[in-house]
Amino acid sequence: MMKRGHRNGLLAAGIGFALIAGATPRAFAAAKTPSGDMNLTLDGYAVITPNSGAAETADIKGIGQVIADSTGAFTGALTYTAVSAALGTEDVCAGTVAGTITLPTGSFASGDGNFTMGLSYTPSSSATGTDCIPSSATLLCTRTLAHPTLVGDLDAGQYHCIATSVTAGTGASATINAASLHSDLNISRGANAPTS
Repeated sequence: MMKRGHRNGLLAAGIGFALIAGATPRAFAAAKTPSGDMNLTLDGYAVITPNSGAAETADIKGIGQVIADSTGAFTGALTYTAVSAALGTEDVCAGTVAGTITLPTGSFASGDGNFTMGLSYTPSSSATGTDCIPSSATLLCTRTLAHPTLVGDLDAGQYHCIATSVTAGTGASATINAASLHSDLNISRGANAPTS
C-alpha cells in the first residue's frame, strides 16, 4: 500500500512534468528569430552587351518572394521577363536571389534616412535566355513603416528602391553597361506583417 505522501509526491512530479512538456513548444516559438515573408518586384531596363555581340537594351519586369530576418538578410526566388525589341527576344528568367538591407549610418533617425540593399540574382539551370545572367545590384531605398514599434526590424515595412549600380556576376557571358531598375520589397505576412 502506497503512503499518501509518496503518492502525492508522484502526482506533483507528474503534473510538473506535464507543465514542462506543455511549455516546451511555446518556449521554442519564443526563441525563433522574427521573420517576414516579403514580395519583391523589379522593373526598368538594362543595357546588356553579350561577349560576342552588340549592346542591346532589355526591358525588365519581375516578381518574386523572399524570407527576410529582423537583421535584413533575405533569400528567395525571382522570375523576370526581359524583352529586347532590337533582337526580337523575350526571355523568361527564373532563379534565386539573396541580399541584405542595411540601415542608414548611425541610426534610423540620422543622416538622410536612406537604406541600402544588396541584391544578387542567380539564374536556375533551366533559365537559358540571353538575358538570364547572374548579376548583382546595389539599391538605394526609402522605407515606409505601418507599425512604428517595428522600426528596429529590417524585415518590416515597405522599401521603395532604385538601382545605383548593376554588374554582371561571375561566369556571366555578358556585361551590364548601364541600368535603370526600380524595386519594391513589401512585407506580406510573417511575424512583422501588418495585422490591420
